[in-house]
Amino acid sequence: MTADDQRDHAADGADGADGAGPGWRSLLAEEFSFSEAMGGPRGMVESVLPGLTFVVAYVISPTLLPPLIASLGLALLLAVARLIGHSSVMGAVSGLGGIVLGVVWALLSGKAEGFYAPGLWINGIYLVGAAVSALTRWPLVAVVCAAATGRLSSFRADPAFVRRGAAATWLLVVLFAARLAVQLPLYFGGRVALLGTVKLAMGAPPFVAVLWVCWLIMRPVLRPAPQAAEG
Repeated sequence: MTADDQRDHAADGADGADGAGPGWRSLLAEEFSFSEAMGGPRGMVESVLPGLTFVVAYVISPTLLPPLIASLGLALLLAVARLIGHSSVMGAVSGLGGIVLGVVWALLSGKAEGFYAPGLWINGIYLVGAAVSALTRWPLVAVVCAAATGRLSSFRADPAFVRRGAAATWLLVVLFAARLAVQLPLYFGGRVALLGTVKLAMGAPPFVAVLWVCWLIMRPVLRPAPQAAEG
C-alpha cells in the first residue's frame, strides 16, 4: 500500500467514524479548500437540502408527518441520484441514515422536535469523546492525522504533535459544546422551526471553519513517517 493509499484509507475511516464527511481529509491537504471540505458543491447541497426541506415543510404545515415525509423523500432521491450517477454514495447514505434515525425518533416520540434528538445525542457523544481524548493525551485530531500519515504507533513520542493535536481537538470540543448550549433550549422549548434553522447555521459552515484552524495548527507537524513514505 502506498503512502497515498494509506492516507486515503485512514481519512475515509475517519469520515465514517464521526460522520464529518470529506472534511477530515482536508486536514491532510497541502492547501485547505473550504469547498472540498464540505464535499464540493454537490456535497454542500446534499448536506443542507433535507434539513431545509424539513424546516420549510414544518413552517407550511406545523404537524408531524408532512415535514418527515418531505425530508425523508428528498434524502432518498439524493441517494438514488448518487447510485444512478455511479458516484460515491457514502455522503448520501450517511445523510440518509441520519434522516431515517430522526424520522423514527420523531414518530416514536410523537413530537416534531424529536427529528433533531439523534443529532443532539450524537453531538454530545462527540463532545465527550473529543474531550476525553484530549485529556488522556490521545487527542482526536492528532490520532486521525497520525493514522493517515503512518505514525499512529509513535506520534505520542512527539510532544509538539500531541500538543498541537490537543489544541485542535479542544477547538472541536468548543464547537460541539456551543451547538448544545444553543440548540438544547430550543429543543426543550419545542421551537422546531427555529431549532432547524439554527442547526443548519451551526452545521457544516462552522465545522469547516474550525477544521481550517485545525489544519493551520497541525500543518507544521504533518509529515509522513519515513516507513510510510518509503512504502
